[in-house]
Amino acid sequence: MSILLNAMERTERGRKTRKMGYIPGIIYGPGVERNIYIQVKENEMNSFLNKHSTSISTRVKVKEKELTCVIKDIQYEPISKRPIHIDLYASSHDKPVKIKLPFNFKGRQQFSRGDLVLNILNDEIEVEGLLKDLPEIIDIDVSQLEAGSVITVADIDLPEGVKPLLPEDEVIVSVSEHVQIEEVDEAAEKEEVAEADQPAESDGSAE
Repeated sequence: MSILLNAMERTERGRKTRKMGYIPGIIYGPGVERNIYIQVKENEMNSFLNKHSTSISTRVKVKEKELTCVIKDIQYEPISKRPIHIDLYASSHDKPVKIKLPFNFKGRQQFSRGDLVLNILNDEIEVEGLLKDLPEIIDIDVSQLEAGSVITVADIDLPEGVKPLLPEDEVIVSVSEHVQIEEVDEAAEKEEVAEADQPAESDGSAE
């Protein structure tokens, strides 16, 4: 399901646009004849980002026209972490797009209190497909994994028409056991150090 995002064409530069309570951006790609410089209300953009993954297919309304887009990049202010610029890629309905989709590891909570460790080597994956076929997020069930278990790209269930852009043997997650660190008896350790500092007994043969 795509989400509607309202935008307006802008003529002002980015700094002035932000002072007016908008986030500047650009729409580009095969779905538009030319690049469109836009602005989106900051509160509307923040609401969108709080509720949805940036990989979701988004309907962007500009001048009564709706474009099928996906967010390609968001720039953030370093200190406040507020979004300050957005890039939207407008796709045509018959041309595939490359995009990174996040993983949702179902059942990962059990690893926070057990004897096993879930090692996440990739938390997202780049895929290629038509926007209409792309999911917002990819679920991976890790609840039944045991020590030594591995999930690779080949094990991921993707919708028909969507292909991964990583090798099939690329590891997504693995499971290992907690490494137990033995506690050293502090008193015994000091005693061993003291003994090591003592000179060796002489047998009287040395001149």
